[in-house]
Amino acid sequence: MMVNKITELTVFESPDGGRTVYARRPGQATRELYSRDPILEKEIAEIESQRRWMDIFNARQGNVALDQICEQAEVLYELSKTS
Repeated sequence: MMVNKITELTVFESPDGGRTVYARRPGQATRELYSRDPILEKEIAEIESQRRWMDIFNARQGNVALDQICEQAEVLYELSKTS
């Protein structure tokens, strides 16, 4: 029996034991995100948020309005710790 149709395969790879799964075609170097563990998604979002806050804090130098807002946020933070 002769096979006329070639079925395309998809290779699934996970560098972290299944928390993140990538899909790619055999022979191709590029891969696409297939799925990610929701807990990992939350961790990534938290890291990105922390980076954004560091960027904001660093950008306050030379920006009067941003510096004032950061100072207010710092005061609010300190007040929230004591109450």
